Amino acid sequence: MNKTLSLVDVLQRSLAQNKEDITPLLGYLSTTKEELKVQMERSSTRSDAEKIAHYLRKMGSNDIASLFRSGEGVEYEEIVCDVGEKLKVKGVNKNMSVELNEEFIIQHLFSDALKKMSDEERSALMRSMNLSEKDQGAILAGTLMASQVMLNQFGGFAVYRMSVILANMLARSLMGNGLNFAANAALVRGVGAFLGPIGWIASGAWLAVEIAGPAFRKTVPAIVHIAMLRQNVLKRLTISVVGDGSVGKDALFKSVFGVDTGNINPIAGSTSDTKVYDLGHTGTIKLINFPGFHDVRSEVNDLVNDNIKHTDLFLLVVDVNRGVSGHDVQTLEKLKAEGKPVLVCLNKVDMLRPNDKDRMVHVAKTRLQNPYVIETAFDPDPRLSQDGPIGTQVVFDWVVNQLEAQGKETAHLKAEQK
Repeated sequence: MNKTLSLVDVLQRSLAQNKEDITPLLGYLSTTKEELKVQMERSSTRSDAEKIAHYLRKMGSNDIASLFRSGEGVEYEEIVCDVGEKLKVKGVNKNMSVELNEEFIIQHLFSDALKKMSDEERSALMRSMNLSEKDQGAILAGTLMASQVMLNQFGGFAVYRMSVILANMLARSLMGNGLNFAANAALVRGVGAFLGPIGWIASGAWLAVEIAGPAFRKTVPAIVHIAMLRQNVLKRLTISVVGDGSVGKDALFKSVFGVDTGNINPIAGSTSDTKVYDLGHTGTIKLINFPGFHDVRSEVNDLVNDNIKHTDLFLLVVDVNRGVSGHDVQTLEKLKAEGKPVLVCLNKVDMLRPNDKDRMVHVAKTRLQNPYVIETAFDPDPRLSQDGPIGTQVVFDWVVNQLEAQGKETAHLKAEQK
């Protein structure tokens, strides 16, 4: 079972992922980073998150006097429950987890938003969701809720999709701009088809019904946005593979994740650009293949620096036959400085001479000084071994364990193991 993330945890991880994801929330709360004295820097994510969370709790007390007691603020969980009660959301209960209560509110608001659509808009949305004619007819006839259809169709990822759609609609209506998808494509990968039709109907009519009074114009959008951030933190998995050319990164993708990049090439430096691959159909698992960090072209290193900030863990692949270079050590230190787990794969161990293997592996481990180092052969030479790839299951299990330690959901990743 995944551990429950506090409000501060959700905000901190979102700030670390992309600080722009927090901007709409500050707007809903009618404050600025200057007013809250938040720095929006990677070194200040925890303190920034604490300040924003405190302001939200205090705002819940002071601005919604009819619902919340005054003082230093109430717990976020209580704000969620009281908003759910105010909106007459079925299922919201103080004995439930805050995540589940947020999900109930998202489903309620999503269903109500659909009711305010025109037939044309509703039909366009359902077509973009690839719903069957039977389901479309049931929704139009009012015999089946669209949120229930999405739950049936997308399972645990339905709320993720609903939350992104709602958060985008509210941001566009109240702030004048939708979410910053260009800066965080992972957020909407697999959801983008739904955003067009929904974006048309960010009307004052829906807001007038669901967000009564100035205080709720702050609190309801804030809760929707936080629910979206929580879903993103829990469901989005970004796994980055780093290493110089020809060390075996593409072979790792194929043997560990079943993704054939079509780029298993013996020419050094063959991975010349940062490449992104979707794993599975949920749109929430992203695999990144980084080019060599010492590529002479400046734009390649710029791509690395832009993408390296947005990952949950790193797999650093080193060709043990070449030995560990100073550049390998520098790359490892740069990855460790991001504060994310790093697994070093000493690849191509099958190519080592038996008399040299123990010594070279020991030297490599000693020089790297990383807590997680394993021996691998992702694409072994069949002339030397008939036993197939080495270490692939160990790599996959390490990835799963590290993600679960961060509170991530991994069932969709496990389902994709080939």
